[in-house]
Amino acid sequence: MTKKPSDTTKNPGTGPGAHHAGHDSKVGYRRPPKLTQFKKGQSGNPRGRPQGRANAKTIVSRAINEKVTIREGDKARDMTKLEGMLQAHLVKAIKGDARSANLVIALVARLGLLTDAEPETSNALSDEDHAILAEYVRRHTRRSEAKHESSVEN
Repeated sequence: MTKKPSDTTKNPGTGPGAHHAGHDSKVGYRRPPKLTQFKKGQSGNPRGRPQGRANAKTIVSRAINEKVTIREGDKARDMTKLEGMLQAHLVKAIKGDARSANLVIALVARLGLLTDAEPETSNALSDEDHAILAEYVRRHTRRSEAKHESSVEN
């Protein structure tokens, strides 16, 4: 059976995007038809996230920083919920609760509050360290002087 020449040529009015046959634009991968593309200034998500909607971090931060009134003996004191929780754990730790004591000590250690003073840094070098540095400086100054002299001669 022989094929007719008209069978091998594609009809531009058929196939994907045939309803756009009058347009010059190509339709395919990452090229949607012009009629279905968003118009200028039109959002793809018109409703989107409502303005002022808080995320989880904001909600937790707001909740933990709310003020509450705590009674300490005869006195009432206003403090944040976080402060109140810490105070409660401190009281339990003092009374012998091991979990509360571990929690408080871990927090204090993480914040670096266990040491009384800043650790001192030793700026003094030993005689051996001075000798090593002096040798290093001597070798490198000799090399730089040799390079400088060779570049001046050329």
